[in-house]
Amino acid sequence: QTSLKTSKYTSKKWYSLIVNKEIKKGDTYTVTIKANGIKKEHPLYLYTSKAMGKTYQPAVINGKTQKDLHIRMRVWTTRIDVTAIALTVAIAVGLMVLILIPLKIPEKWNKRFSWMLFIVNPWIAFYMVEKVFYNPISIMEPLTFALNVLWYYIVYAVLLMIFNRIKWALMVGNIFFYGAAIANYFVLAFRGNPITPADIYALGTAMDVADHYVLSYNKAAIVATVVLLGLCVFASKLTTYPVFKWRKRLIVVAVTVLVTAASSFTLTRVDALQSKGIKVNFWDQKLGYTNNGYILSFLMNIQYTIVSQPEGYSADKVNKIADKYEVTQGSNKALKQKPNVVVIMNETFSDLNVVNKIKTNKEVMPFINSLKDNTIKGHMLVSVFGGGTSNSEYEFLTGNSVSALPLNGNAYTQFVKHKVPSLASQLKEQGYDTLAFHPYKAHGWNRDTIYPLLGFDQFLDETCMNPNGEKFRGWYSDSEDYNKIIDIFNKKKAGQPLFLFNVTIQNHGGYLIADKNFKEEIKIKDEKATDTANRYLSLIHESDRAFEKIVNYFKNQKEPTIVVMFGDHQPKLPDSFYELLYGKSLNSLSLKELQKKYTVPFIIWANYDIDEASDVENVSANYLSSMMLEQTNLKLSRYNEYLLNLRKTIPALNANGYVDKDGKDHEFSENNKYTELINQYQYLQYNSLMDTKHVSNALFSVGNDK
Repeated sequence: QTSLKTSKYTSKKWYSLIVNKEIKKGDTYTVTIKANGIKKEHPLYLYTSKAMGKTYQPAVINGKTQKDLHIRMRVWTTRIDVTAIALTVAIAVGLMVLILIPLKIPEKWNKRFSWMLFIVNPWIAFYMVEKVFYNPISIMEPLTFALNVLWYYIVYAVLLMIFNRIKWALMVGNIFFYGAAIANYFVLAFRGNPITPADIYALGTAMDVADHYVLSYNKAAIVATVVLLGLCVFASKLTTYPVFKWRKRLIVVAVTVLVTAASSFTLTRVDALQSKGIKVNFWDQKLGYTNNGYILSFLMNIQYTIVSQPEGYSADKVNKIADKYEVTQGSNKALKQKPNVVVIMNETFSDLNVVNKIKTNKEVMPFINSLKDNTIKGHMLVSVFGGGTSNSEYEFLTGNSVSALPLNGNAYTQFVKHKVPSLASQLKEQGYDTLAFHPYKAHGWNRDTIYPLLGFDQFLDETCMNPNGEKFRGWYSDSEDYNKIIDIFNKKKAGQPLFLFNVTIQNHGGYLIADKNFKEEIKIKDEKATDTANRYLSLIHESDRAFEKIVNYFKNQKEPTIVVMFGDHQPKLPDSFYELLYGKSLNSLSLKELQKKYTVPFIIWANYDIDEASDVENVSANYLSSMMLEQTNLKLSRYNEYLLNLRKTIPALNANGYVDKDGKDHEFSENNKYTELINQYQYLQYNSLMDTKHVSNALFSVGNDK
C-alpha cells in the first residue's frame, strides 16, 4: 500500500519503494504495480533476469500469464546474517592472533614491505572511509576519485615527515581516518547530515547528549573496523627505521608543502571545480559528500567557515537604513502595564503533517489545534534539521538569519564573542528582568557564556531542577519544565515585568529505545508506522498536554502575559520514513519540498486581547520576536520595524533560501529584484554580529537618540 510519485522513468535509475512490513520465510507476497496514462504505442515494460530463478514468477496481465514479461526489481530486507557475522568474527580473531605471533622480517624485505604498504595503504583507507558512508568509490568521477586519493597521500606524507617512521605514520593515519569515518557514521545516524568543519566547534555539546542515543555498528562500520584492524596488524609487523636523513627529509618536507599548497589552492577554484561537476551541495550535504567523497567534501567546506564582510558594506550604509525607520510602540497600547514575556523554544517540536498527512489513532496536538482566542499560530521556517538547536535560538532572539553565516556555521559556538543586540537586551532597556532557563547542562552550545552577552541577567540550568522530577528517556519532561516556570512566576516580585526564555529538552533526539515510564499513546495507522515515529509523535502529544497546563496557569494570573512557543527543528527520523512521507526519494526534492523539512509550528498566545489568526504560513524564526512585540505595548526598535517591513516582501527565509510575497521559493545565488533587499539585510546582520566597533545603537536600541 505505497505509491511512487515521479514524472520520469528511465532505464538508468532505480526508484525505491519502502514497504514497512515484517515478512516471514516461506510466505508468498504479491507486488501490484498500477500505471496510469500508459498508451498502447508507448507501453511500460518491467523485466527481470532469468538468473533470479523462481523467486519472481512471470507477470500476470488481465489474468493472463506473460511468458517474457517480468517485474525487474531488487529487494532489501533487514535480517541477521549469521554467516557474515561468524566470518567477520573469525577474521577479527585471526588478525588478533597474528598480532601475538612474533614475525622477524629481514631488513631488506622489511624496507620493501614498508614502502609497498605505504603506497597501498591510502587506497585502502579511502575505501574504508567511504565504505562506512555507504559510498561506492567505483562509480565516483575520475577527477573526484583522484583528488580524494591525493589528499589521503598528503595526510600520510605529513605523518611520515613528523615521525620519519613508516610504521607509525601508517598506524596513526589509519586510526585517524577510522575515527573520522566512525564519527561521521554516528553523526549521520543522529542528525542526518555528515560532519562539516563547523561541527568541530560544537564537539562538547555533541558529547553531552551522546549518552542518550543508541550507539550501534552496522555491517559497513564492522567491515571498516576489520579493515582498520588488518591495516594496523600488518603495520605492526614492520620494524621501525629512520626513513630519511635530515637533508632528504627537508627536501621531502618542501615537496609535501608544495603539493599541499597546490591542492589547497585547487579547492578554492570553485568555478573550475564546478565545471567538472565537483561542488559543495549547500542544500544536501549528505548527497554532496556521497558525490565528492568524505575527505574532499570536508576540505571544500572549510572555506565557507569564515564570515567575510559583505560586498559594499559600510557602517554609514547601516545608519542610513536605520534613518528610514523610527522607534515605535506595539499595537496593544491599551495595556496598563508591561506584560510578562514567556518564550518557550520547544526542543524538536514539529508537526510532520506539513510534509504530508499522517493517519494516527488520535489527534497528536488537540489542545494547540483548538486554540483560537487571543492566539496567532501557524508554521514557520527554521534553518536547521535534526540538530543545531542554538541557531534557532539565535534567529529568534536577534532577528538575524543563519543564512548570513558561513555554511553550516553556528552563531553561539563560532561568532558570538561579544555583546550582541537581542530581544533580551532590548527588553532590559525597558525595565525587564531577563532570565534564561534550560533544564540540561549549562555549557551546551556555550549558553553559560552566550546568554550574558545577549543581555540575560540570569541563567538557570539542570541544577535548579528537582532531581526526582518527571523524566522521559532520561530528559526532563515539558510538564516538569513548566513546573519550574510556574515556580519562578509564583515567587517573582509583583509588578516587575519578566522576560523568561525557556529551551525545553523532553523531545530531544534518540527515539530508538522505549521508556517503560512513558506511555506511547500515538500510533500511525498507515505504512509510515515505525516504533521511532510512533514514539516521537507520542512525545509531541505529551508536549501538547503540557502546553495546556502552562496556558491554563497564565489564564488565571492577573498580570498580563504573552506566551510564545515554537519548535527549533524537526526530528532526525530515518530517511526511509521521510521518503515514505514525501512519497519520493529525498535526493529528488525541489527547494519548496525540502523546506517542508525545515518547517515547525509556532504559537503566540496572551491572557489579554491580541490579534487572532490561524494557519499563518510563510513566516520564519527571524521575524517571530518582532511579530510578538507587535502584540504588546512595548517599544519596537528600528530593527524590528525594518524586519516587519522586509517581511512584506520576503515573508520567510532560512539557510536554504527565501520565499517571496507571491509564495515562490528562491535560492540566495539567484540575482533578481530581491537581491538588493537580501544584501541590505546582510549589512545589518554583519553590523550586529561582526562589526563590533560600529554597532548601530540607533538601529538596535529602543532609545530615541541616534
